[in-house]
Amino acid sequence: MFFWGVGLLLICVACTSKPAGKRYELQGRVVAMDSGSRELTIAHEDIAGLMPGMTMPFLVARDQEWVFGKIGPGDLIHATLVMTDHAELRDISFTKASGTGSDGTSNLRIPEPGDDVPDFTLVNQFGKIIHLDQFRGKPLLLTFIYTRCPVPNFCPLMSNNFSAVLRQLQKNPAAFEKTQLLSISIDPDFDKASVLHRYGKRFVGEVDPNFQHWQFASGSPEEVRKATDFFGLSYNRYQGQIVHTLQTILLGADGMIAKVYPGNQWKPADLAADYAAAAAAQ
Repeated sequence: MFFWGVGLLLICVACTSKPAGKRYELQGRVVAMDSGSRELTIAHEDIAGLMPGMTMPFLVARDQEWVFGKIGPGDLIHATLVMTDHAELRDISFTKASGTGSDGTSNLRIPEPGDDVPDFTLVNQFGKIIHLDQFRGKPLLLTFIYTRCPVPNFCPLMSNNFSAVLRQLQKNPAAFEKTQLLSISIDPDFDKASVLHRYGKRFVGEVDPNFQHWQFASGSPEEVRKATDFFGLSYNRYQGQIVHTLQTILLGADGMIAKVYPGNQWKPADLAADYAAAAAAQ
């Protein structure tokens, strides 16, 4: 019985132990954090023997969860990517981004309901100069994107969600009549009017073919930076990509911030309901 028990113990240990897994060195820049899902989205360099450089989310190992609340967008990260039956980051270390570094990162303000919004000057998909002040009198829902964004759950998700908001509001004629959506590009060097027009056509569809309810705009690099700083969005360039956070804002008819939707966890139905309520309250 003694030897049988020892043998059983050895067998059980062998069955429950997990393989060490392959290990790869990862370096890059943090784009976004999601502590609930234990994910860091990272614009990483080439991972030797595994994949070329790209921007994608990575699962953080449970014993590395201390990083949330400490690491932020724009920070340089070094970690070990361990591949077993899943992939996760271990041995994490990072360097904080400078407040106004050469990569263009700025010190951000935290937007809050009640803030009065400055009159930023932009250029829309028709090449026409527009001002945020011209949207006053009706609520305005705005977000930030860039047309070459390669991360599915970033800019493409924001534009798909805005498209869903537009379709939802179309079902409410009173709200739809007042609907104003604005997507501001953070890539003014590339996203000129013609590019924004082609991009916008993909999302407005037959609901708004003439861009009467949803406009796409950019502006001078300086004006875009001022707008993103004011609305609390961080972005900078890294290895040919734009590393950025996500921020969506509902402005009231008075031009003040009514609600802030950080990240990508919000649902189109909720934003459509918030917009309809703001429109009805005029």
